Amino acid sequence: MPTHKALVLHARDKPLVLENVPLPVASTGDAIVRVLAADIVPYMGDVISNKRPYPLSVPLTPGNTAIARVHEVGPDSVALQPGQLVFCDITIRARDDPGVSILYGVHGGGYPAAQKLMDGVWRNATYAEYARFPLENLYPLDEDLLIRKIGYSIEDLCLMPVCLVPFGGLSEVDVKPDEAVIIAPATGRYGGAAVNVAMAMGATVIAAGRNLAALEKLRKIHGSDQLTTVQITGDATVDTEMFRASARKSEGADVYLDLSPPAVQGSSMLASGIRALRTFGRCIVMGGNSGNIDFPYLDIMFRSIRIQGRFMYDRHHILQIIQMVQSGLLPLGEKSGVTQTEVFRLEDIESALEAAGKLNGWCGHVVLKP
Repeated sequence: MPTHKALVLHARDKPLVLENVPLPVASTGDAIVRVLAADIVPYMGDVISNKRPYPLSVPLTPGNTAIARVHEVGPDSVALQPGQLVFCDITIRARDDPGVSILYGVHGGGYPAAQKLMDGVWRNATYAEYARFPLENLYPLDEDLLIRKIGYSIEDLCLMPVCLVPFGGLSEVDVKPDEAVIIAPATGRYGGAAVNVAMAMGATVIAAGRNLAALEKLRKIHGSDQLTTVQITGDATVDTEMFRASARKSEGADVYLDLSPPAVQGSSMLASGIRALRTFGRCIVMGGNSGNIDFPYLDIMFRSIRIQGRFMYDRHHILQIIQMVQSGLLPLGEKSGVTQTEVFRLEDIESALEAAGKLNGWCGHVVLKP
């Protein structure tokens, strides 16, 4: 029986093990891809060690969004061809109930229907030489344009999923050209990506955060009239006024994207962002705050503010991001300010997880190349 190398997690209190496992075979509704590079999110080490107790059934091969080549397609594939370069999306949805989903190799959903997805065929993800994907989760890429003409590397293309997360939220509230968008905090990995995406959508951006050095990096990267940076003080009144002034619109900003990390509790940042919005402004909540959040009730009611939560993104967002990248509208790699890319092999996974955990802001990137 043909085999391939894969990282296997046998227990949450034990390290990943590189093993030879059976090579998957394509069946109806899916395809097998040869993984070229897979993204490593900064918190992946915590997921594997259960410091972030995401629901995962073991044993399994973890993973993340990847760039790959189609190896074999199932009998019902009509468009995908072996050898094609593809973007592999890890948001796997139940075909008979799209409201049920898992993040392939990262998060099993935590409820029975999602558990069934993870415990079945969608258990072993992309930290391997080969992986199985639903046909609808594979998106063809124009290799000649992206690699040969624009000059992106496979590692650069692994930045697309980082951009996709905030794009799902910004699209949800229909950000338009010349609208003023507050992004806070904008100094992390997804916040930095959100700045790039919002600018590519034609918005003017107010990038906010506490880290002045990180804000200066953003200013140097973009050097554009489209971007203003604001150092958050923690004083709700002062921060609101700075947000409003930076929006350059007397009525306030149009959109506030909140990306509060899990460690943020009791911050006034969300309330300041909402109060800086114009009448009929929109607030999109996409962070990792695990506690309750405090909304300025009367401000929301009297000014008809829309509050929208958004988890990840949908299929049409992926198609749009690919179009934005291929058209040159959304830059990746060094063109976007990512100046440090570290590449690791499967056998160096512990070093890779450690490097990813040290990522600080938008400028660094870690990928796994089988």
